Amino acid sequence: MLRLSRWIAVVAILLSASVAFAQRPAGGQPGGGRPGGFGGGGFGGFGGGGPLTLVNMEPVQKELGLKEDQISKLKTLGEEVREARGTGGAGGGREAFQALQDLPKEERDKKMAEMRDKAVEAAKKIDDKFKPKVAEILDASQRERLQQITWQNLRSQAYQDAGIIAALKITKEQQDKIAAVTKDYGDKTRELFGQGGGGGGGGGDARAKMTELGESRDKAISEVLTADQRDQFAKLMGKKFDVDQLRGGFGGPGGGRPGQGAGGANPAGRPQRKTEGGDKKKDSN
Repeated sequence: MLRLSRWIAVVAILLSASVAFAQRPAGGQPGGGRPGGFGGGGFGGFGGGGPLTLVNMEPVQKELGLKEDQISKLKTLGEEVREARGTGGAGGGREAFQALQDLPKEERDKKMAEMRDKAVEAAKKIDDKFKPKVAEILDASQRERLQQITWQNLRSQAYQDAGIIAALKITKEQQDKIAAVTKDYGDKTRELFGQGGGGGGGGGDARAKMTELGESRDKAISEVLTADQRDQFAKLMGKKFDVDQLRGGFGGPGGGRPGQGAGGANPAGRPQRKTEGGDKKKDSN
């Protein structure tokens, strides 16, 4: 059961990463997103890492300073989003992941690609339907801060967001290199879990290896960018938000420790500073 749970987690991570990257503008051209706005290309509803999920989390609502009527409207909207995900998602579930695990590697990879494509299509439909409704509930400053938190939560995947690509002027060549790094991370992760996740015993070994892979990926992606791009990226993230509050379980879209960039790094690839005081973290920046 432990092995199955870890395998389900890694499939979710890989599918989430695939969705984020597949929403990259074709040909490397910037999409409709803009920094500080509410329309980046990486807002997929899949995997729980986008604003449609984050905006209904209490720590995010406190950070945004939402009023009671806004929270009520978002709660109702969140129920609609969950229903839409349940009826139009990637066709997953424990039984589906178990069936994947039992398949030969070639067939399993093919099925995962099909699930990824379905997840991308479903995520886009959900985004197109619900993002404008969230934008209507929030004011301009709240939308901007939600965008920043979303990018921080996506960590290294944020480099594949249309708004980030446009703002940093990430070239097609750089995007291709980032795609190659992401693919290599996915291949190594699948290999790790294909070997049983590093053995039994609660998954500690697997977690350490995932963290190591994530650190290697983040370092490689950081090296693709120029120093100016990395600095600009850090500015676009805005004030640091403690995304540790948002996650539990094996890990988030970027792998590594739940709620962090792999190996405890922030989206810009620099070590995170640990703080005390829960929701008061925003006052310490």
